[in-house]
Amino acid sequence: MRIGVIVHGAEVIDSGMAVKVMDRLERDAEITATLGGAIGTAAIIDAGLEDRITIVPRQLVSRAIRDMDSSCDAIVMLNWAKTRASGLGFGGIVFGRVAGDTTVPLMQMDRGFYVEWRPAAPGLLVDVARELGLEKVAAPPAEEPAAGIRKLHGIVPGENIWINGNVVGRATSSDVTVRLQDGKLFFENVRVKEHGLQKVKVDDLARAVIRSGSVRRTNARVRAVPPASGDRLILIDHRAEDSIFRARGARAAVTVGDDTTKISTSLLARLGVPVIGIVDGDEDGICVDDAAAAGSATIRLHPGNDDQLGELVRSAIFDGGQETTYSGDLGELVDRIAALAGAALITVKKRD
Repeated sequence: MRIGVIVHGAEVIDSGMAVKVMDRLERDAEITATLGGAIGTAAIIDAGLEDRITIVPRQLVSRAIRDMDSSCDAIVMLNWAKTRASGLGFGGIVFGRVAGDTTVPLMQMDRGFYVEWRPAAPGLLVDVARELGLEKVAAPPAEEPAAGIRKLHGIVPGENIWINGNVVGRATSSDVTVRLQDGKLFFENVRVKEHGLQKVKVDDLARAVIRSGSVRRTNARVRAVPPASGDRLILIDHRAEDSIFRARGARAAVTVGDDTTKISTSLLARLGVPVIGIVDGDEDGICVDDAAAAGSATIRLHPGNDDQLGELVRSAIFDGGQETTYSGDLGELVDRIAALAGAALITVKKRD
């Protein structure tokens, strides 16, 4: 029997559930495991699972299901939802996208429960779910995908809403909807943060990474990795989560913005890539991980100046692009960027 395993998010890895499921399935079946998200990629590295879970950068769960449909006898999605409502919402959205063009049984194993979105799951999957003590929950109606509309599930009022690594506002209700119309994003029940929204460019709402709360709700020990080598220098001024895919083999990264810097620094610590972060004190707290590669530095400015310095850096150091080569001393590069800040500079903090 061939079973496709789709791992969604860091939490199901950090909790140990993903390994338990794979270990049990491998006793009686041939499995193929995959994951596409950036935060989940960091969790895979922390857990040392690179040889067991294939990382497919930016691959959506629905795309993974379609890819596995013709080669597997059944597919199981592994998730660790914030709430049961959010877990069922996630599963319903995914199944709604694939119901019409896939055929094999599809099960979701989640935090305390499991759902058979397309029966009938092989007895092996049902046995594993029961051995884990998961409660069977009837599948609610799958959500019909609607172009340009995303309804968010499991939202707690007061939580930050973030898109592609940028905080765009704070939820004022548990009922949050995002719409994309004529290239612009609109929100229901969100107090919008215009400064963050300006950094977000979305062409396809279905492919955007939209979450609430923190980027990683569980903890894990950061796995030690060798320092990065090479001479690639990359600039990250939005889409912080993409940094872990862009930065492999990079010498260092320069980041613009408080949350972008915090997320990128955490992710790139897993690759041994130092981050030179340009911040101005408006962090929203969506990332609580303080991991950083040796050689990282933070350039703190007076409020409202990080984007301006970012543009100066893009022009002076990156020749207007997002990547360049740099073989010099990183400390000297930090000093050069700090000098560009002029009177906006408050402090420079370097990490050994």
